[in-house]
Amino acid sequence: MLFSVQTLLVICTFTLGTIAASFLNVVAKSVPIQQNWWSRRSACPHCQTTLTALQLIPVFSFLAQKGRCRTCQTKIPLLYLLAEILGGFLFIIPLIRHPYSPSSLIQAWIFLSLLLTVTLTDFYYRLIPNKILIAFGFLLLPLQPYIATAIIGFLFFYATAWFGKILFKKETLGGGDIKLYLVVGLALPIHSLFLSIAISSAIALVYAFIFARNKPIPFAPFISLGSLIAYLM
Repeated sequence: MLFSVQTLLVICTFTLGTIAASFLNVVAKSVPIQQNWWSRRSACPHCQTTLTALQLIPVFSFLAQKGRCRTCQTKIPLLYLLAEILGGFLFIIPLIRHPYSPSSLIQAWIFLSLLLTVTLTDFYYRLIPNKILIAFGFLLLPLQPYIATAIIGFLFFYATAWFGKILFKKETLGGGDIKLYLVVGLALPIHSLFLSIAISSAIALVYAFIFARNKPIPFAPFISLGSLIAYLM
């Protein structure tokens, strides 16, 4: 055999992850600005040319077109390609960790898809839409969620934001970040949740000190990174 069964499974899972990431990128670009994403045809945002099926193949289409629209030659954002590749690798991680537990595998895929989506929305618009959090919350609820962890995570960040506002006379955490931890808590046990908070806060502080002193920064990417590391550990 040219490929073993395990290798084919990894390739198929990576492909599934790139497809999911491509879809989630569309959601992240559309939902925050109330754009219809479920019925409209995919098109180049610059020239509005409708894309064919061959132009919508994750990773491959970007590379085949050399990162440009085939019609108007406008550059396609590199973030699209990076998100698709990242989605592929993110989907492989649970396959290695939960090869014999379909429910755990599905829960992990939903959880990692949440982290990728809110990272993209926060990067694009500095916003974490309630619709996205509610949708992922409902998807996680049937899969043995950590209800207590979700509530504790929400209350911890709510209290942190409240004290931060009193101390610094301004908002230190956005409402989206607080609600995000309510959903993140559904997928992580309590010790992983607090590890996630510690890691994301530490990385965000270092980033702010080096690159963005006295400037607001999108916190969702750091929450996502901290939650991913906590999940892996």
